[in-house]
Amino acid sequence: MGELFRIDRIMGFCEKVCYFFIINLLFIVSNIPALLFLLFVGAGQIRECLPLFLLCLLPMAPALSAVMYAMNRIIRGTEGKAIRDYRKGFFSGFWQKIRLGCGQLFVIFMCQANMEFFSVRMKSLWMAVVFAVLFAMAVLITPTLYMLASRYEMTDIQLIKAAVTLMIAKPVFTLGNIAALCLILAAFEISAGTTVLFMGSVYGFLVMFMNQSLLRKLEK
Repeated sequence: MGELFRIDRIMGFCEKVCYFFIINLLFIVSNIPALLFLLFVGAGQIRECLPLFLLCLLPMAPALSAVMYAMNRIIRGTEGKAIRDYRKGFFSGFWQKIRLGCGQLFVIFMCQANMEFFSVRMKSLWMAVVFAVLFAMAVLITPTLYMLASRYEMTDIQLIKAAVTLMIAKPVFTLGNIAALCLILAAFEISAGTTVLFMGSVYGFLVMFMNQSLLRKLEK
């Protein structure tokens, strides 16, 4: 009996690892445009080709939401088949996530353009700082925005307002999301070959795990 119990635990662990791997693989496939940009253009050209790079990042919106949807299911023990869970998270509210992604990327582009303008052409430190802060907020809102989009049926404006409010009112969760990303990037620097197999799904898992108490409060 004890041996059967150990085998069940080992099989359960292997299933979780396989689930993480498949979700991460689907996340990578969903973001092929960004990967092609990095492969053929290069990360060093992002600043010069920022509009093209941001356009390549557009699939990231539904893809990140799908990862968070799947990771939330595995945390709550309600996961099914990895492909089915990812597909549901990806296509549920697909056009809303695309709209949110377009809006976010447009704000990032405008902030970057204005930072360049007020730093180089019309030198104004205060305006450059204002747009730098807006740029940072547009980036930092990412995990919270798509976490909410993966869980709740709300209008675009409601999702944006809720994400901004939570980012400002709950700085601990915001810092936790940043720490999760830094942890993944550090692991990538240490062992890129292994980390790339799981980095998307592990990041989604960390974000959803750290925000479980917040989600429970919102559901109440």
